[in-house]
Amino acid sequence: MISIERFTQLLGEAAASLPKEIFEGLNLGIGVSEGSKARSDTASGVPALILGEYTVSRQMGRGILLYYGSFRRVYPEMGDDAAGLGLILDVLKHELRHHLESLAGSRELEFLDAKRLSEL
Repeated sequence: MISIERFTQLLGEAAASLPKEIFEGLNLGIGVSEGSKARSDTASGVPALILGEYTVSRQMGRGILLYYGSFRRVYPEMGDDAAGLGLILDVLKHELRHHLESLAGSRELEFLDAKRLSEL
């Protein structure tokens, strides 16, 4: 498994590979939490690990957080940079879609995520 330091570097590389314009309005930027996060509101009651999260706060603004601990648990085989970068980029793009949809007043992906959770 890659270290949290390398995970953070790979997140930076993933972000640098994307157009700068999609980060506009993301005043809290992107970050990494060492921990994991789970949601228990699944249909089965079995908690689902959350890899990333887009947050909006009227007081603080908008940001994206990736959960290193969740990645470690979901992808224990994520041992090299290529695999890690691909997984991180997928999650970052997903969270950036939430950001762009939020700016546009859409909640389509939010509803799709809720539907997926309800089916677990």
